[in-house]
Amino acid sequence: MNKFKTLRGCLLAAAALLLGANGAMAQETIKIGAVYATSGPASFLGIPEERGLRLRAEEVNKNGGINGRKVEVIVYDTEGNGTKAAQQIRRLIDSDKVHIVFGPSSSGESLLVLPIANESKVPIIMHAGTEKVVVPPTPYGFNTPPTDRVVAAHLLGVFKKRGITKLGLLTAADGFGQSGANVVKEQAAEYGVTVVQHEEFNRQDPDITAQVLRVKNSPAQAALVWSAFPAPTIILKNAAAVGLKIPMYNSFAAASRDLLVQGGKDAEGTFVSSMRLLAPETLKDGDPAKAIVLKIYNDYKAKYNEAPATFVAHSYDSMLILEEAVKKIDGPITRDKIRDAMEKVTVTGGNGTFKLSPQQHGLSAESNSMVLLVAKNGEWLVDE
Repeated sequence: MNKFKTLRGCLLAAAALLLGANGAMAQETIKIGAVYATSGPASFLGIPEERGLRLRAEEVNKNGGINGRKVEVIVYDTEGNGTKAAQQIRRLIDSDKVHIVFGPSSSGESLLVLPIANESKVPIIMHAGTEKVVVPPTPYGFNTPPTDRVVAAHLLGVFKKRGITKLGLLTAADGFGQSGANVVKEQAAEYGVTVVQHEEFNRQDPDITAQVLRVKNSPAQAALVWSAFPAPTIILKNAAAVGLKIPMYNSFAAASRDLLVQGGKDAEGTFVSSMRLLAPETLKDGDPAKAIVLKIYNDYKAKYNEAPATFVAHSYDSMLILEEAVKKIDGPITRDKIRDAMEKVTVTGGNGTFKLSPQQHGLSAESNSMVLLVAKNGEWLVDE
């Protein structure tokens, strides 16, 4: 009897140890913190980014997690304010003890919080348009949108193909606009393009007619607008009012259905350098990103009952990168293990193909990120 009790006790103890080990593995949650502008003037970025993150995180958890590890998402609103973004990221790192941070939503915020992530040794996947966040790469800073240099190269390549050699450039007088102006001017000569007129404006200006008129009176063969909303819409209306007839091109910041809705008939025929999520059904067969882009589009529309903004892919792709990184990790999940594993990730997402390395912490010119879209009858269509 005593032998039986002893044997039974040993079996129960062994079972408890086994269950405990498996339970610990199952309960080892990967904590993702995010800082997004879900309110304020930059909420057109932050709201879709938060939704994209939650969309993929819910799918991952429904399918059992990443290698059996569930993900927990904690999101704080920055209101598009850099100071608040810095406060919220410290909260995520110090109080919530997250393994990784996604965001912020803008270039200005990202430049402010990047030093905090590096100082705290926490990997961060930003959603910034400026190349300054990853060129040169810093140890813990990564980025999912194509940078302004990638977009500028795409547009300048379009101009070269179309015989456009004289360009009128209209840029916002903020960090995003100034960075865009710099990279366009730096690369223009390589594509046989000369910026013959450069005008600046404030993104929130209700009227930009004076700058548009100066472009009209220049020898420019096309105009390129480099700004987030609302300025691109204002410029289209001002251009129509003064009779500016040259083709109007926009950077990826205007790659949105909002440009079509707000611009109305004045948006007809305008072009935008865009990520694929804006017009997935018009992508060519054989496009390497078409399958994942259509999945993001359809899953988002099914959940939120509306078509996704391109910014959804910024956070969705961040999840794909994290998933691939965690699959490479043996043993407990740590911030440094995630950081190291991310530098070995190759994955195709909504924004293109990421081939990350110690030298490359985001998309490159070889990532096949951008497509040219044209507005026709109130819809965006691929035009190349």
